Amino acid sequence: MLVSLEGVDGSGKSTQAELLWEWLQQEGRDVVMTREPGGTPLGEEIRELVLHGDHIAPWAEVALYLAARAQHVDQVIRPALASG
Repeated sequence: MLVSLEGVDGSGKSTQAELLWEWLQQEGRDVVMTREPGGTPLGEEIRELVLHGDHIAPWAEVALYLAARAQHVDQVIRPALASG
């Protein structure tokens, strides 16, 4: 199962994700919690650049988000789903 929480900055996604993670673990589920951008070393560097870097052109920002997602899917999401 893959669950994705979406919303604007400050809407409570991290809080809700933490509460859901804790509840699922209490129910005996194996849970992988991650975030985007982030979730991998490259993704964390991209996150830092996008959130705190100098002005980034809109299409460059999109490319960075896509790069972070590609790495995240390859290193975190696919392996987690494959392992059940």
